[in-house]
Amino acid sequence: MKIIPSFGEIASKTKKAFKRFPLTLSWAIIGTLFTIFTIESDTFDSAFNGRIILTFVLGVSWLITTRFFKEQFKKDISWLFIGTFSFLALFYFSFDIAEDRIDQNSIIRFVLYFIAGHLLVMVAPFILKWNKSAYFNYLKSVFIALVRSLFFSLILYLGIVLALLAVKHLFNIDIKGERFFQVFIICIGIVNTWIYLSDFPKDIHNQIAINYTKALEVLVKYILIPLVILYLIILYAYSLKIVINWNLPKGWVSYLVIALSLLGFIVQILINPIQKTIDSRAIRRFYPWFYYLLFPLILLLFVAIFRRINEYGVTENRYFVLTLAFWILAMTIYMLISKRKKIKVFPFSLAIIAIVVSFGFWGAFSVSTKSQVQRFEKVYTDIKNTDFTTTFEKKNQLRSIIRYLNEKNELEKLETTIGYNPKTTFKTESHWQLQSKLIDSLNIKVTDKPYSTYKNNYYNIEEFNLTIDIKNYDLLKSLLLNKYERKNTIKNYRFSLNEKSNIIKIWNGDNYIGDIDCSDIVEKLQNQDKNYNLDPDLMTTERRFETLNVKLIFQNISLSETDDDTTKKYLSSTNVYVLIKEKNAE
Repeated sequence: MKIIPSFGEIASKTKKAFKRFPLTLSWAIIGTLFTIFTIESDTFDSAFNGRIILTFVLGVSWLITTRFFKEQFKKDISWLFIGTFSFLALFYFSFDIAEDRIDQNSIIRFVLYFIAGHLLVMVAPFILKWNKSAYFNYLKSVFIALVRSLFFSLILYLGIVLALLAVKHLFNIDIKGERFFQVFIICIGIVNTWIYLSDFPKDIHNQIAINYTKALEVLVKYILIPLVILYLIILYAYSLKIVINWNLPKGWVSYLVIALSLLGFIVQILINPIQKTIDSRAIRRFYPWFYYLLFPLILLLFVAIFRRINEYGVTENRYFVLTLAFWILAMTIYMLISKRKKIKVFPFSLAIIAIVVSFGFWGAFSVSTKSQVQRFEKVYTDIKNTDFTTTFEKKNQLRSIIRYLNEKNELEKLETTIGYNPKTTFKTESHWQLQSKLIDSLNIKVTDKPYSTYKNNYYNIEEFNLTIDIKNYDLLKSLLLNKYERKNTIKNYRFSLNEKSNIIKIWNGDNYIGDIDCSDIVEKLQNQDKNYNLDPDLMTTERRFETLNVKLIFQNISLSETDDDTTKKYLSSTNVYVLIKEKNAE
C-alpha cells in the first residue's frame, strides 16, 4: 500500500483541484496575500482591513457551495457565481464601523453567514438530488478531507517554524515575530484550502457503496449514544426536581437541551444508512425513541427561554435560542411523521434559518433592539412617575439596557422616551463615556441602597479644559491599553497592561525597563462618590527609571471584577496620555 504520494501525484492533484475550483482557490490566495500585507504593515487589526479579511474568509465556503450546486446541472450555469460575489459585496458594504471598531451586529452577521456557508457545503450536491448512501459517503469525504488538510497544514507550519527558529538561533539572524503569524496564515489560507479541495471526489452521486467502519460503529455505539442517554437522564432528573419544588427552570438549561438535540441529530445522520440492517439494538432503536423522549425536554426548553424573555426582554442570544427551539421542534416532528426522512433537511434548514434571521424587521437585530427599547420605556416611565426615585435593581436594569444599546450603536432609539438624542447631546468620541454620561444625566436616586456603596466600573477625567504640562518631557502620545490592543508604542518604547495585576509594563524593544503599579489609583477611584469629570490629578502618576522618566495621565479607566473576589477590581482597559523623557538624551 502506497502511503506517501509521489511529487508527480501531488502536482497532478494540485492542478486538478485548481482546474475544478479556480475561483475558490484564487479567492483564498488573494485573501491570504492581503492578510499577510496587513500584518507586515501593522494594519491587521484595523476595522477597515478587518472587514476585508472577514469577507475573504466568508467567501471560501460560499464559493465551494456554488461550485457543488453548479455541478448538478449538465448545462453551464456559471452565472451562479455572479450571485455569490454579489452576496459577498453586499456583506462587505453592510459592515458598520464606529471608533475604528467593527459594529457588534456585523460580527454576529458574519458568524451566521459563516455557519450557513459551511452547512450549505454539507448539502450543496444534494439540493436537487437525493440518495442516502451517497450522502453518507459524501459527508464522510468532507470530514476526512477536513482532518487531512488541517493535519498536513499543521505539520507544514510546525516544520517551517522550527526551521525559522533554527536559523534564528544558530546563525543569529533576526526574524520578526510577525513572520511566524504570516507563515500560519499561508498554511491555513492556501495550503489547507488547497489540500481540502483536492480530496473531494467528483462523481459524488455514484459513491453508493456503504463502508461503515468498525471505528465509526464504536464511536456511535459506545460514545455518542451513551452521551445522549446521560444527557437524557440529567435533564429528566432536573425536570422531576422542577415538578417536586414547583420552580421555573433556570435559563442555562436551554443550552443543555439544545446540545442534547444537536448530538441526537448528529447520531441520526451517522446511523441513517445502516440503522435498519446493523446488528445493534442501541442503533436500531435510537429512532424513534430518542424523538419521543425529546418532546418533554423541548417543552422545558420553551419554558426556560420564555421565562428569560419575560424577565429581561429579547436579546440576540435569546432570539437565537428561541429560534433553535422552534427548529428542534420542527425537526423532531419531521423525523416522526416523514416517510423518507431525508437527513439533508437538518443542515439545509438550519443554514436557511441562519440567513433569514440576519436581516429584516423579523431578524434578530431588529427584534432585539425593539424589545430592549420597549423595556427601557417601561422601566423609565415607572421611575419618572416616582420623581426619579427608585430601587437599585430598577436603576441597574436601565444601566444594563443602556449598555446593551450602546454596544449595538443604537442609543438614538431612546430619543422618543428621554426627549433627546444621547449621541448628539453628549459629544464624545469615547464609546464608554457615552453610556456613562447618559446614565448620570438621568439623575436617578436610589432608595434601598446608598449610591456611595455602588462601585463604578468606568471613570473619566474632565478633559474639556485639560492642559497638559510637557515641561521636562520629550514626547507625548495617547495610548489605548488593554489585553487586545497592540498599537501601544511611543518611539521604540512599548507599554503593555498586565491582565488582572494593575501593572503597566514598559519595554524598549526586547529590553525590559520596569513596571508602573496602578493599584493606588484603582483604590482611590473606588472610594469616589462619582465616576465622571474627575480631577486629572487623581488619575495621574509618575515613575522614574534608570533610562527613562514616565508620566501617565489617565483619560478614562475601566475596571473589572476578579473571579474569586467580587469586591476587588482590576484595571482592564484605559486611554492614557503618556509622557516620556529619555535620560540618555540629556
